[in-house]
Amino acid sequence: MGQLFIILIPILIADILNPVLLAGTIFSLGSRHPLVNAIAVLGSYLATYYLAGILIAVGLEKFENFFHIPPGFDYLLELCVAVLLFYVAWDQYRSGDKHPEKELTQEKEMGIFSYLFLGAQVNLVGLPFAVPYLAAIDQILKAELEVVPTLWVLLVYNLAYILPYTLLIPIRLVYRKESEAVFESINDWMHRTCTKYLPVLFFLLGMLLIEDAVSYLIGYREYSFLSLI
Repeated sequence: MGQLFIILIPILIADILNPVLLAGTIFSLGSRHPLVNAIAVLGSYLATYYLAGILIAVGLEKFENFFHIPPGFDYLLELCVAVLLFYVAWDQYRSGDKHPEKELTQEKEMGIFSYLFLGAQVNLVGLPFAVPYLAAIDQILKAELEVVPTLWVLLVYNLAYILPYTLLIPIRLVYRKESEAVFESINDWMHRTCTKYLPVLFFLLGMLLIEDAVSYLIGYREYSFLSLI
């Protein structure tokens, strides 16, 4: 399992660079009740992201078992995820510094349930940035763990994904006046990073998945970079 977590680390880094979730978190921290509302956004996002991961994993397993697909299906899925990563990388490079968080519907006066809905909405708006999550699910399924360990690994991945955004909460609570300038700097940095480096990161991750899948399909899986970790 330790090898699996090492493989998931670069995927997690690519997954964390989600400007939409950052925008939703910063918006909630600017409300009258920043602690409660930020927890609502992040908690709702975590629950829906985790549930979506479970449904995708179960769906793939059911599909594989129902059609009696021979071993190697996970590697074909790996190729498909790599193609999606290439597409998102190209789209991100071509579109430049776009702001998908502007698609979020926000009102000045929002209650706790509105922030819960906002957390779920971020999942839909930020869907193109969730392609690494499919890669993570594929790697977890390839490990062929039992059901409970699989759920735990997926949960740990999701908790690690949310962690950097939860660190914004104490910044808001401790530095109330200065927090807006800090969040604006973080938001600007995130957009610059997504514009310049995220396409490269997605491309490299896609190449890594292709190398692993092709190594398996031609019978040299033991020489794959992922297998040597």
